[in-house]
Amino acid sequence: MKRFIPVLFCLLAVPAQALDCRQASSTPDIEQCARMTQEKTEQQLNTVYRRVLKQVEAVSANPETEEQGALKKNFIEAQRLWVKFREADCRNVYSYWSGGTIRGTMYLGCMQSRAEQRIKELQQFVENQ
Repeated sequence: MKRFIPVLFCLLAVPAQALDCRQASSTPDIEQCARMTQEKTEQQLNTVYRRVLKQVEAVSANPETEEQGALKKNFIEAQRLWVKFREADCRNVYSYWSGGTIRGTMYLGCMQSRAEQRIKELQQFVENQ
């Protein structure tokens, strides 16, 4: 039994191979690729939201802005409501696909799709001002 212990440690010490998402074919690999893509989109959404929030803060700080105090408050409230909508909508997608192993990937795809759409909406919000 002692002979197998060093081999086991060697196997555990070897880093996992990088996942090639172009070649992913198993459900766990496909889901991991979807998760990585969705995480990148989520980071982009957070970056865009913070940038737009700064612009909203700058506009709301202008004394000539009508409803000066309400602008930032309403913007933040709208984002929070959007987050709740996205969570509920994508949970529904997960439930719809609950009979199959694809449900996780479909859920992540929903989260990513909604985030990509929100990024566009946030960018348009400040571009149209």
